[in-house]
Amino acid sequence: MQRSRDLRRKRLNGRRITLVAFVLVVILILGKSPKEQAPKYNAATEVTVEGVVQEVRQFWCPINGDEGTHLTLKTDAGILEVHVAPRRFLRGNGASFSKGDQIVVVGSMVTYEGHDAMIARQITREHQTIAFRALNGKPLWVE
Repeated sequence: MQRSRDLRRKRLNGRRITLVAFVLVVILILGKSPKEQAPKYNAATEVTVEGVVQEVRQFWCPINGDEGTHLTLKTDAGILEVHVAPRRFLRGNGASFSKGDQIVVVGSMVTYEGHDAMIARQITREHQTIAFRALNGKPLWVE
């Protein structure tokens, strides 16, 4: 008699574990919201803008898949977020940007997280031009 109760308990516990696992899997699958796909460089949307750097930020960026350098640029048309390149690429090339830099950016206009943004191909400051991407938009850093 005791043995049959133990057997029923084991079966019931096994079913409970299976049910809990099933519910967790369903929650994980349904709980994932579709993420916005990171925009790609598109030479057809390439423009040149001039402005003053308002802020330099470093954070992980899905556009380049690395910790990236981002500039908040004040232009005649307003504020523009510029995705520059991975931080390691800038460091390796001895490049940096500072608040107040007057720059000219050539890059692809994109929409990211509902806002206009730019993926930089090259930036000119004074008489120095730094390239981040080839003419076709392919990154010059090793991915």
